[in-house]
Amino acid sequence: MWPFIKKAKKPEAKIVEEKPKPEPHPEVKPEPPLMVKLECPTCKQSLERHSRNRFKCPHCRNWIYFLGNRPVTREDHERLREKYYQDRHEECLKQSMAEDLAKLGLNEEMIQQREQDFVRKTGVSPKKFTVVLSLFNETILKLKDLNEMEERYHNLAIILNKGGEESFHILKAAAKTKLAALKKEGFKNVYILTSQMCAACKQVDGEVLSIEEALRTMPIPIKECTNYPYNENRSFCICSYNPEYDDEYWAKQK
Repeated sequence: MWPFIKKAKKPEAKIVEEKPKPEPHPEVKPEPPLMVKLECPTCKQSLERHSRNRFKCPHCRNWIYFLGNRPVTREDHERLREKYYQDRHEECLKQSMAEDLAKLGLNEEMIQQREQDFVRKTGVSPKKFTVVLSLFNETILKLKDLNEMEERYHNLAIILNKGGEESFHILKAAAKTKLAALKKEGFKNVYILTSQMCAACKQVDGEVLSIEEALRTMPIPIKECTNYPYNENRSFCICSYNPEYDDEYWAKQK
């Protein structure tokens, strides 16, 4: 059988098409830098040589500062720098306000919507803190946890104090809510913890009293407190009630 075996055919040579060679790109010469002609902002004389820092004009001898690529006078530089820091300060205050409102379960959209409702009903644009109090009164009634309620009262007092508004009544409500929460948890006595930042706070520091007596007399917060943690023009008492762990409490834990 072997004489009849077919021989394998040689593979046909493939025709390779030659690709056209890319034409060389023309050389692109870099454009010469633009020559910016500067002049003194005071005397308007041209400046041939200058420094990128502050320097004195060779013609009028007044100080020249650079703001970006623009020369400005010393007065304009100080004014623009003051405006820059003021804008940054306002932006920080706005961010801080948004964070404080979030602790109350509020946001800027809710405030804007309530402001529009006020204007639609009364025709008068309300103060922002009036709108915040209106929304707060609605949200606080939906809470059932006294500890969360006390925290929101305290945060609202801080917001009002930062804004220069009266906050003592809100701070007092926070203290009463905390006493109610401790009473609900089974505590009978509390002690007062202060920062000892003022003479009035030092007088009640460490004082132990029953919850009923604390609710009746309310020794803290102290209205005459001279501590200014959030606003240099309005005092804010940071004294707090803390549970007194007596023998009866530990007996119940066994």
